[in-house]
Amino acid sequence: MDQRRVLFACDVDSQVFGALPLARAFATRGWTPVFAIDPTRALPAPVAQQLSDEFEVVVRSAASLPCEADAFGYDAIGVFVTGSRLGLFRHALELAGRIRAGRRPALFSGFNGLVFQKFEEGVAWRLGYDVLALNGPRDAEDFAEFVDGSDFAGQPSAMVGLRRRPDLPMRPQRPPRSDGGRRTFVFAEQVIVPRGHRERQELIAALARLAEASPNWDVVIKARVRPDEQTFHQQSLHVETLLKWAPRRPPNLILSYDPLGPWLEKADLFATISSTALFDALDYGAPSLVVMDFGVRNADGSHVLFSSGLTVRLHELRSLDDAPWLEPDPRWLDRVGYGPSSSPDQLIDKLEAFDPAKPMPPTFVSFDASAQVATESGPGGEVIKEAWGRVEARIPAGGFKPNDDRSAAEAALLAFGQVMATELIAPGVPMNDTWLAAFSRKLGLYWLYKRARLKLGLPVQ
Repeated sequence: MDQRRVLFACDVDSQVFGALPLARAFATRGWTPVFAIDPTRALPAPVAQQLSDEFEVVVRSAASLPCEADAFGYDAIGVFVTGSRLGLFRHALELAGRIRAGRRPALFSGFNGLVFQKFEEGVAWRLGYDVLALNGPRDAEDFAEFVDGSDFAGQPSAMVGLRRRPDLPMRPQRPPRSDGGRRTFVFAEQVIVPRGHRERQELIAALARLAEASPNWDVVIKARVRPDEQTFHQQSLHVETLLKWAPRRPPNLILSYDPLGPWLEKADLFATISSTALFDALDYGAPSLVVMDFGVRNADGSHVLFSSGLTVRLHELRSLDDAPWLEPDPRWLDRVGYGPSSSPDQLIDKLEAFDPAKPMPPTFVSFDASAQVATESGPGGEVIKEAWGRVEARIPAGGFKPNDDRSAAEAALLAFGQVMATELIAPGVPMNDTWLAAFSRKLGLYWLYKRARLKLGLPVQ
């Protein structure tokens, strides 16, 4: 049998982080993973380097990809893009399946780590995929409660887990060092957690105080991205700026843009507020803490980690020598997906048994609605729908027969894909980024711009 191939379509670094663990699991099972990276959203250099070191990478628009012929050369496609584009991808692939001869790829999608809020909204965009990847029992229970009794109760799903390196054996948590040598504390920074300027300054001040009080420790702030790099969330006050504003920066307080893995290999202690990097740290066996200085907030995700058994308040520590050595609660680990009940093998088993003759599951969000939301109800939505209509007009009422000429429909399908790639996002511009948003961000006032739009009920990326 030919080796199976899986394509991961991603548009920002958050989506890559969500897809990477699955890609590693596919590779372990003998599949060949390939990443298709959207050219309009440049990845941070360390992420791009890590990705190309492990897997084949092609530059392709996620908008036009399902309409292109070589998409049908894969056995499965994992779609890790933002909400409305998930719906458009699913509809476009179904349309392509009505035109192109041969076996269509199985379609799946998942989440980029722990889901803190809007879980049901995220599920609604993914209904209609051949398999929906969930993190673990917590999400599976919420999913069942959401769809049971609806027209979508039969939506296939799989619990894939939250391990970041499912291709490697589990490591036991390292015991505290007793040799008296220099130690390393790694803090995983998040671009919008905490969200307020004052609280972000308080966080940096707490880390600086601990660094000064712990001269035998290197305190490493692992930044998510450099100031000029894009990520899923737009930030108005970068950690590098915060450090410049700090009244005092001890020499052992280090800002790093290097990959996280090498730091975790040597970390004597790791901490975060709610970053998925926590599960990277657990994979590496790094003793870990969950910072609760800013309370329990659903938007920040601290409510999900509250019962992890790892919580601590930095402001209560006199120095890092006083930091507790904690082990995560095994019940919490299993519930969120970092345990034996969840594994990417569940997803891969379903994809290997996929029957392309079966119709795709029913979708909740229509094509028209996906197009309108993706273009913020602007004229681009109508342009996309008109291009869709031109494809539909070239498909016979009863569908294509084996010997029918499909060239006109295939040409219209390719043109439709190009229209979507053109209308959804302008090259080099963050999604939903207006001139006012860009100007606000340049002034460091994006938080004010965002707050104003939210109060007016307007969408914000």
